[in-house]
Amino acid sequence: MDISTTWLREWVNPKVSDKELAETLTMAGLEVDGINPVAPPFNNVVIGHVESCEKHPDADKLSLCIVNTGSEKLQIICGAKNVRKDLKVVVATVGSVLPSGLKIKKAKLRGVESNGMICSESELGLVENSEGILELEPDAPIGEDIRSYLDLDDNIVELDITPNRGDCFSILGVAREVCANFNINISAVESSNKESISDSIKATLLNPEACPKYCSRVITNIDNTIQTPQWMQKRLKRSGQQSHSPIVDITNYVLLELGQPMHAFDLEKIDGQIIVRKAKQNEKLELLNGQTVELNNDTLVIADNKSAIAMAGIMGGESTSTQPDSTKILYEAAFFEPVNIAGKARSYGLHTESSLRFERGVDFELAEKAIERATELTLEICGGKAGPIQVEINNEFMPNPQPISISIEKIQTILGFDIDFDWATQKFQSLDFEIISATDSSWTIQPPSHRFDIRIPEDLVEELARLYGYDKLPVKPLNLNATLKSKPESNISKNKIIQSLVNRGYQEVITYSFISPKLHDLVTPSDQKITLANPISSDMSIMRSSLWPGLLQSLSSNLKRGHQNIKFFETGLCFNGTGPNEQVVKIAGVISGNRFEKGWSNDTKPLDFFDIKADLESLISLGKNSFSFQPDENPALQIGQTASIAFKGKVVGWIGSISPYLQQELSLPKCYLFEIELDVIKDGMLSKYKKFSQYQKSERDIAVLIDKDIQISEVLSAIQELSQNDLIDVQLFDLYQGDKIETSKKSIALNLSYQSFEMTLTDEIINSYVDQVLKVLQDKFSAEQR
Repeated sequence: MDISTTWLREWVNPKVSDKELAETLTMAGLEVDGINPVAPPFNNVVIGHVESCEKHPDADKLSLCIVNTGSEKLQIICGAKNVRKDLKVVVATVGSVLPSGLKIKKAKLRGVESNGMICSESELGLVENSEGILELEPDAPIGEDIRSYLDLDDNIVELDITPNRGDCFSILGVAREVCANFNINISAVESSNKESISDSIKATLLNPEACPKYCSRVITNIDNTIQTPQWMQKRLKRSGQQSHSPIVDITNYVLLELGQPMHAFDLEKIDGQIIVRKAKQNEKLELLNGQTVELNNDTLVIADNKSAIAMAGIMGGESTSTQPDSTKILYEAAFFEPVNIAGKARSYGLHTESSLRFERGVDFELAEKAIERATELTLEICGGKAGPIQVEINNEFMPNPQPISISIEKIQTILGFDIDFDWATQKFQSLDFEIISATDSSWTIQPPSHRFDIRIPEDLVEELARLYGYDKLPVKPLNLNATLKSKPESNISKNKIIQSLVNRGYQEVITYSFISPKLHDLVTPSDQKITLANPISSDMSIMRSSLWPGLLQSLSSNLKRGHQNIKFFETGLCFNGTGPNEQVVKIAGVISGNRFEKGWSNDTKPLDFFDIKADLESLISLGKNSFSFQPDENPALQIGQTASIAFKGKVVGWIGSISPYLQQELSLPKCYLFEIELDVIKDGMLSKYKKFSQYQKSERDIAVLIDKDIQISEVLSAIQELSQNDLIDVQLFDLYQGDKIETSKKSIALNLSYQSFEMTLTDEIINSYVDQVLKVLQDKFSAEQR
């Protein structure tokens, strides 16, 4: 939120600089993101009156002007199209230096002397671009310094207000904070307007739990064609608001000044009475921004007897909007329960100043004051006659903050240092907290209606802490009696797992946990679809059940930027349901492109299934657990190039080549993916050490024919299950299918390594071992030795 320090100082004016004021607000919890002057420095620029304006004798596009600056009359040549006689203008006199660095000197243009410059807004550094010179109000005082007249020594403070401090989204709210921090009183704006007509309109609250209070006032005979006063336009502009019409500008002004969102209806366009209700089935509304929305059944609307005319707490409707020819208006100011407004604007792709405030909580006693203030400004600017304020209220659903009791002892216990009782009392009062009763060591306090965040004793302690100054809190060493839990040595750290992939050329990516419905249906169509109630956007509305959607998006994004050889991985939560036990931490990877970068010493070979399988096997080998790969099917992976990863009989991951359909839908090249639960890798086995054998290792190679559908892992497991004492390793070194081999068979060649710790193995012993291996392969797989 942007606020003008000049506007703020009309309410409360501490005797400190704007910079010191900003620092104090930051330390009090209202973080100041920046403080910027409204205009760069310049001087000797004054208000002038164009007494005459004629064409330059030698240039059609230049005007020869006589300008009265109060102290002298200057002849100035001007090229702006909008310069004319009797116009009040901004004059840079000779010797002045403008923000661009231009120094104004006496000059001759086409042979005619010019003694100054009539300035535009851009030349003064007020805007980036402008057409023509700056035109001032007819009553602008001749000769006055323009910095004083336009208040150009003002500063704009950018506040980053936390969601719990909805009361600070206004000049009034920030002024309260300044008063509490500097121990000064606020110069409140009190408005009271006499009723001159009896016109009013009835309001009915059909959903009082969402809107327990609705206030309105009829004002007739207004003139909405006049221009909004410059002082109001200036304050709106410096607060980031555009000027529209006097009535709309007044509602925006009251919003910024008091924090109460308001709306003005054209009374003659309202059919019957006002009804505050939930939207009907298939009901539509054209909003002020030109957008037509189909209203959800849970959306609160302001309606007349015919249809919805505004989206409550968010935006008004076009059908009843005020226009220049509007002469009768209805002001509304209401209290909407924050929970009923929260998220509604975002669900329609909207974000308004009204919804911003109502979602955080607006003072439920402010509506009448806001209407009085708006009425005062309306009668002053547009004229008219005001009727009585109509208040419809259902006290059963109005907020009822309860008194809070707290002792000085509790405050000191929580803060860890002594607090003066009288100082705390004074701070409570400066925050508008009503002290219902007090003893020598405690208070019973009633929070004000604008402080939705004060509900428990700890909230009061927090208020005292921030007013004391977080930077002034005493620093004391902390004593902690804690027992450090031991960590099993068999656990593999997440960092070690990550580093293992980094060492193999992978780069880590971090993606959102939210994905689009399309990606969910493409990658994990069989998983439960967990939809967010208030998504950031429609493309981020589903909680991911796999890391693959984010990885594939990252792959696509990098490929579009010219990166070809890619190895990405990610770790993160995946959601199979809404319960705590249905959230699984996984690690996943994707590879695409060539195995090596193109170079003079090597050929470019594309990555394949066995590359990513080798990467995954190096990963799961960290824990020394036994995993198995089984042919399987996954909707995201290609049939025939997909394997599930099992651990202790349970499927814990997948690996394979991307399916052609998914590849085509996402416009991706050939790529390979893996995903596995992180915990099964982290839960490893403790390493065991054994001595080296001093005897020679012996090797034997065997080749057998087996059915082509038999997995090599099954063969290797069968050999390992023999538990031969001296078998130290078995490796597959050849696989052949082709000539002289039946189509239903395949030839595999295995290397068997034997080594004893007690003696050198003889051929007889080794041959007996080999015979045992051949027999088990024949018995289990009908293997034939070649």
